[in-house]
Amino acid sequence: MRHSHTASARIGGRIFCFVLVTSIALSACRAVPTSIALTATPIVTLPTTTAIPTDTATRVAIAAATDAPEPTATRTATPARRASIGASQRATATPSIPPGVYATAIKIAPTPAQSDVPPLFTVTFLNTTGGAKRYRWFVKIYQQDQPQSFGETPKTDSDIPIHTTQLTAVSNWKTTTVVQCLFLIARVFWIDENNQVHEFSKPDGNNPATGFYVCP
Repeated sequence: MRHSHTASARIGGRIFCFVLVTSIALSACRAVPTSIALTATPIVTLPTTTAIPTDTATRVAIAAATDAPEPTATRTATPARRASIGASQRATATPSIPPGVYATAIKIAPTPAQSDVPPLFTVTFLNTTGGAKRYRWFVKIYQQDQPQSFGETPKTDSDIPIHTTQLTAVSNWKTTTVVQCLFLIARVFWIDENNQVHEFSKPDGNNPATGFYVCP
């Protein structure tokens, strides 16, 4: 009885192994189509991901669009703007001067002036009225930061022609300094028919005041 029971167990075990091996083989056979389907998927999608235009005309059009030069209007806009700016600057560089008689500079000689020796005051006038004008004019001398004049030259009647001319004031003003040089300022004035005193100005509205030294 023990022997038959052992034989039955062996037969049963072999049957179980046969069934188990058969099940594994069937599972392996069923898995094969799945792996084949997975490897076949890239072959189906390859044409859509790597498509390249084969038309020669299409490739030429793409290359022409990529290499097209930038519009010439962009390159020509800057010179035009520079030309307009240059013309504007030239127009404002030479403004018209209103008609009038101006004093543009005062020259003192010698420089420095000498103590107790009258220096020469030469004034540059500019007449833009279109005709000669007669003025009674003179030079006042000021100490620095002082509102009252330190002295003046005699008044002189002169005809000032058109354009630019230089006139020298009567030279009899002088001053004395002993210890050190004295800094002074020369300014030019004129007197109208009502005996009112006016200072000449430059075309820009400033006056041509000029500083100078008188030394021992």
